[in-house]
Amino acid sequence: MSISYHFDHLPSNVLTLSGYDFFQFIRNTLGEPEANFLNKISVKTTSSFILIENPLDIFNEDIDDEELDTLKGQLCFKMKNDKFLIKPGVLSGFVSLKEALKEKLNQQHVPKKKHQQSNSNVLSISSLTSSTQEAKTSSLSSSEHKSHVLKLIKKWCKENRENLNLENFELEEDIDFSLNVDFDSNSIVQATIKCKCGKLITLGRNDQKIQVSNYYKHLQSIGCSHMKEIKKSEKQKLVQQQLQSTVPVSQIPTSQSSISSVHLCTNESINTQSTSNTNSISTSQPNHNAKRRIISESQKCPSTKRIRN
Repeated sequence: MSISYHFDHLPSNVLTLSGYDFFQFIRNTLGEPEANFLNKISVKTTSSFILIENPLDIFNEDIDDEELDTLKGQLCFKMKNDKFLIKPGVLSGFVSLKEALKEKLNQQHVPKKKHQQSNSNVLSISSLTSSTQEAKTSSLSSSEHKSHVLKLIKKWCKENRENLNLENFELEEDIDFSLNVDFDSNSIVQATIKCKCGKLITLGRNDQKIQVSNYYKHLQSIGCSHMKEIKKSEKQKLVQQQLQSTVPVSQIPTSQSSISSVHLCTNESINTQSTSNTNSISTSQPNHNAKRRIISESQKCPSTKRIRN
């Protein structure tokens, strides 16, 4: 048993229909050829059907498609001049269905917008209330604000040692600066820092907490004489460390002279030994020659005696 739909009583989910459900809705509402036609031109959802201006305009195009020609014969009248005229019932069916779907779409959007506006109003009121309560409950005492600022300054010094070329850079309260934290008549925190150079800096606030960025800017400016003194003393320390790490110049000639004296002593001892050895050799050579002459003369004497006999 087929279900027929009237435009005044469209199903609640008609705007989200797709595929088989969508074509079944078109069959029951407009007819079988209309459903086949929409399937042929790939209109498969209610939303795409609403967006297309007039799907029947495709019959005005010169398209060579046998199935489309069959649908054209079902939905149009062929005129004597071989042109086609869309059947009035087919055209009015598409137009009236689209208008009904658009009207239902508008009806759904209006309550949704009102609901969204009411929700946004509730959210804004609740957020305002919560922020007011948070501002009241998250207020810090004067000592807590002061501790927060000192932690920020200490952290900034550590993070900027390399940038400032200061190896042991630290800023201490009552030595490098003085911090003043107080509340005004509206219980709003106020804070100032007085640098050792004499400059008084007013600190800002963010989310009920004190910000120290103004003090950082002052320290990095050319007008802070205290930072100049810190950098100057740091350079002097580096120079002293370099001087202490180098070898004293006065010790270098002493070591060289001691080395040269050792060489001289060694050379003299070597020369003395060589001279004595040479003298001993030269004195031993004449004695040896004298012995040779005595032996030769003794050998000559017997020969002379034999001649006389």
